[in-house]
Amino acid sequence: MVRIIALVLLILSGSVLKAQTQISPQKIATTQIPETIKFRGKLTEAWKWKDKLGENILIASQVQSYKGKSSDETETVYSAELHAFHFVKKDTGYKLLWNINDGEKGCPFDITVEFIKGSTKISDLDKDGIAETTVQYKLACRSDVSPSQMKLIMHEDTTKYALRGTMWLKSSEEDKFTVTGQNVNLETWKDYKGTDDEWEKLFGRYQSEKEFLAAPVSFLNFARRQWLKHVKESFD
Repeated sequence: MVRIIALVLLILSGSVLKAQTQISPQKIATTQIPETIKFRGKLTEAWKWKDKLGENILIASQVQSYKGKSSDETETVYSAELHAFHFVKKDTGYKLLWNINDGEKGCPFDITVEFIKGSTKISDLDKDGIAETTVQYKLACRSDVSPSQMKLIMHEDTTKYALRGTMWLKSSEEDKFTVTGQNVNLETWKDYKGTDDEWEKLFGRYQSEKEFLAAPVSFLNFARRQWLKHVKESFD
């Protein structure tokens, strides 16, 4: 009987531990962000969750395009920014764990700097009780119909993993999206030689998976799926 009770207690304690480390992110509004947390730009979205690090807040924000400085006084240029901040609550307040600062500067054409809607994810792919955060965004300074650059940035604690490449844009009725998990990585795609006349082969693909070499396989698999899910660009 004693052994049975001990076994039941062990099972229950395991269930409690699992419940304690289960990560349940919640989207929060500007009014729910503590006043002590300062960030640049206008809030795009914010998330809050608890894991082994403690209480976490992820903030994504943007600075809309503004006039910049140009070496040519007759030319008008614009700049725009985006930022992401991960804060963890400590006894002394919220501590900045990491931040992302990116954007376009000195653009004389049409400028695009924005997070991709619906792409921010809070996960625990390796089930270690520490959340991974994933954000995706696009950047462009263009005067023609060409796709934006896209970046996928994943963090677990302070460790960063990234995919960087080009979005895919339909430019004619004949264009078909043929990017798959087998040919999305330019570094290993045998059909890509890297010559100047192969610029259209960049569309929809990223440059390398090198930053994921030391990561769990589940991280790269997830990142690749997220890339393919959001890589099609549209001006609608």
